[in-house]
Amino acid sequence: LHHRLGDALTGWWRRRGTRSPGHTDGTFWALKDVSFSVGRGETLGIIGRNGAGKSTMLKLLSGISKPTRGGISVHGKLAALIEVGAGFHPDLTGRENVYLNGTILGLKRREIRAIFNQIVEFAEIGPFIDTPVKRYSSGMYVRLGFAIAVHIDPDVLLIDEVLSVGDMAFQQKCMQRIHELKQAGKTLIFISHNMSAVQRICDRALLLDQGQVVTMGEVDAVVHRYREQIVTKERERVAKQLATHERSPKGAQVHIESVRLLDGAGHATERIGLGEPLTVEVAYACRRRVETPTVRVGIERIDGLVCHVAWTRFDGTRVPPLEGPGVLRVRYSGLGLLPNTYRVTVEIGEQGNPVPLDARKHAAFFAIAAEPREGGAVHLDYAWTWTGDGAPARRGG
Repeated sequence: LHHRLGDALTGWWRRRGTRSPGHTDGTFWALKDVSFSVGRGETLGIIGRNGAGKSTMLKLLSGISKPTRGGISVHGKLAALIEVGAGFHPDLTGRENVYLNGTILGLKRREIRAIFNQIVEFAEIGPFIDTPVKRYSSGMYVRLGFAIAVHIDPDVLLIDEVLSVGDMAFQQKCMQRIHELKQAGKTLIFISHNMSAVQRICDRALLLDQGQVVTMGEVDAVVHRYREQIVTKERERVAKQLATHERSPKGAQVHIESVRLLDGAGHATERIGLGEPLTVEVAYACRRRVETPTVRVGIERIDGLVCHVAWTRFDGTRVPPLEGPGVLRVRYSGLGLLPNTYRVTVEIGEQGNPVPLDARKHAAFFAIAAEPREGGAVHLDYAWTWTGDGAPARRGG
């Protein structure tokens, strides 16, 4: 819908001369043909790339927006934490906004009064509770908004990615509160780019792309599909960069020609087993002699967690002068990374120069192929012991 008649008329006139067979009317569907149900006490994770329609989904579920077609049915009291400061009046104080939000969510004044101190204590904004919220930082907004949402005892709680705004300690507190709500049998719909959090708290997951459901079901399978999607897009981006020569300026002194990953037998690979060796092979060409080169190889998980950095600048390795074409390698005797998808970044620099001579960000991808046996980022040898009847058991490498 257009806000003004003039917009509608000018839009119609622009489209009038451009319509052709198969041409759409210019309507953009943020969500299309999406249908799902979430049972009482279940936690559903909604994942997808930016622009997939996740936030639109929560706005529809929370009643902020109305669906153009179809319908939504929600049973029970619903609370939503969708965006920073949503529902807050900027000129009112934190105290006044607590009462305002509680009233909107159907609580009586005495009910709000009974949980007010718990909300303030959880949000950690006691000294500022009588300050207008327009003077709050984004972190204070989030803390107060989350505290209100989780203390009104909702039957259904909608949580968007806003939790990432809070500091680490508050994020941990929020995750603990989410687990408590799960144990209390509440229904949760959780949007996040943090796949570890999705796998940790969700019973099922739904993957959106361009407003449509790609797949829905068991969390690990849906997350795996999402990671494959991300890698495909990353490959396309890197290939486009290389094709248009955006990666390295013309006439650069050092040029990284290619980055390959090799398995224990020296064969090119993008899939290795847990604990198997991996070699990163970098082919380069130098237009001038680099007397004191440095090489940096970083491995990060697909969600951006940096897992390891090998950097000759700090590990004491002296790289011989680089001149002309050549190949350098770094070998990992056994990767202890847990099953996931990873990407490799390579930089060649020079001692005393903070700017790399050339870099290939996300130059290669690989997956650890193994059945998940534990959680976290890396595999470590460990053992269980206990006292009492029964023999000690050992588990791990």
